[in-house]
Amino acid sequence: MTDDAFTQRLRSLIGRNCYYFGRDCRIVEILGGSDDEQGHLVLEAFDAVPPIQADQFGQAVFRANEHIEVPIQGPRGEFSEELMHLLDGLEAEAVR
Repeated sequence: MTDDAFTQRLRSLIGRNCYYFGRDCRIVEILGGSDDEQGHLVLEAFDAVPPIQADQFGQAVFRANEHIEVPIQGPRGEFSEELMHLLDGLEAEAVR
């Protein structure tokens, strides 16, 4: 589990655009973890053609932006590689 000060700093990033593994995204939420589960950042991807969303029966309903969950911590409690890549993407977005 991450500490509260770090989680608050991550919350301040909500609404910021970023570049994540070659995709333009926006940080939309921070999901806090519990003692047995790690937290996640939720990104909304802005693809040229959003994927088709299905209803509960598997029928195509509409197109919507994909949401990506990025783990905050790795298996040994360190910051995950995905989080570090995301933070690098924030710097790249600032340079653009």
